[in-house]
Amino acid sequence: MDLTQAEAVIDLIRAQTDLALRSATEQLEGRLGEKITRLREELISLIANLEAYIDFPDEDIEPDVGAALLARLDVIRAKIDVLLATADQGRIFREGVRVVIYGATNAGKSSLLNRLLGFSRAIVSESPGTTRDTIEEVVNLRGIALRLTDTAGLQTGETDAVEAEGIARTKHSLAQADLLLHVIDASAPKPPDFEASARNGSEVLLLNKSDLPEHANWKSCNALRISCLSENGLAGLEEAILSKVSEQRWDVPSAVAINTRHRDCLRRALASCDQARQALLKNLAPELVAVDLRGALYAVGEVVGHADMEQILDALFAQFCIGK
Repeated sequence: MDLTQAEAVIDLIRAQTDLALRSATEQLEGRLGEKITRLREELISLIANLEAYIDFPDEDIEPDVGAALLARLDVIRAKIDVLLATADQGRIFREGVRVVIYGATNAGKSSLLNRLLGFSRAIVSESPGTTRDTIEEVVNLRGIALRLTDTAGLQTGETDAVEAEGIARTKHSLAQADLLLHVIDASAPKPPDFEASARNGSEVLLLNKSDLPEHANWKSCNALRISCLSENGLAGLEEAILSKVSEQRWDVPSAVAINTRHRDCLRRALASCDQARQALLKNLAPELVAVDLRGALYAVGEVVGHADMEQILDALFAQFCIGK
């Protein structure tokens, strides 16, 4: 069992959804470990070829040079890129989709959180600014873990120190979100700066309080109309969330989905490969290229818990008839 498989045991224990369970099971079976092992083997072979050329100049060894060496290195870099691309999906399987509920004060954000959870988690009051801090809970929506975050209301004008800190935390949550639920009081006039507010593909616009007469400003607004009081439109909201999840393919488990530690190791490996590539393009000494490649090998080895340089020597003597 390598380190990735040991980590998968923890993921199995902590799995909150069927998708997270499937992802952890595949990692426990060694899918990620196999890919990392093959990646290490390719790096070892590349380094062994270069080390043989450097350390045994009298053996007339012709290393892969120029375009051939670059091509082999680029294949390795591409494989690391593919693994890094699974980091977000891995985080979502393990932690859930980060869904941030935001909007102006008294728009009904906390009421929406309570409705989605199915129990009263946040204090709801007619007084604006009840929520001063972020409140986070996880809900399972048809097999998808949603990490819901209720935030302090965004407002303009003078604020005290506590309100200002709450707004700062709201903005931080917005920057970290996978999906945004923008809650608006449909019974109130449209804010003057609403048209300038950012719209993107990972946001759902919600006109809340549809049980009250809708203000004329919102008549032509393309948004989902809901009522946290009567629960009108909440089923449609669930469908909208699932649609966004499907668009991002967060509900399709990858055979390999790396975690944060794997991502950090592979980022360092890719950076070392990039440095090696630049050294090759600049025709620097092969010793400098070898140093960068060894750094990449060490970083990749950390993923599975191996960083054994003896394998380079084994590959070197296996590939070349040195000393005979």
